[in-house]
Amino acid sequence: MSPKFVFAIRCVLALIWLYNGLWLKIVAVDPHHLDVVQAVFQISVNQAADFLNVIGLLETLLGIGILSGLFHRFVNYFQVFVLVAMNSIGIVGGEGSISNPAGLLIMNLPTILCAIIVARYGPGAWAVSLRRASVKAAEHAVETGSNQ
Repeated sequence: MSPKFVFAIRCVLALIWLYNGLWLKIVAVDPHHLDVVQAVFQISVNQAADFLNVIGLLETLLGIGILSGLFHRFVNYFQVFVLVAMNSIGIVGGEGSISNPAGLLIMNLPTILCAIIVARYGPGAWAVSLRRASVKAAEHAVETGSNQ
């Protein structure tokens, strides 16, 4: 699979998490998300808003992690786990606040498939790599040591 295509998939996945986390849960709080959190945890609107901000922050961090390409297998399998867990909790504990559970699951299938593709084929192009940096640092140390 083309590294640039895998990078494009990675960017789309990151945008999904950034939109849902940063925009819908922090910047312009979506009333539906607020209702689901309030129904699942049986808390007040203010507590639900605070909790929603925490969830949004964590989703934003996940989006940044996906975009970086670091630890791509772990991060992408983790996002599948998070997506399944959040949907399951919302459906089971949401007391009917999710009106179409089957539609929610079906709409998340492409995201899950994309995450599995990135986990399987690697981060693609333009990924941050800790190995390259450590190898370059080791090569630099050898070069400076041999010049003295």
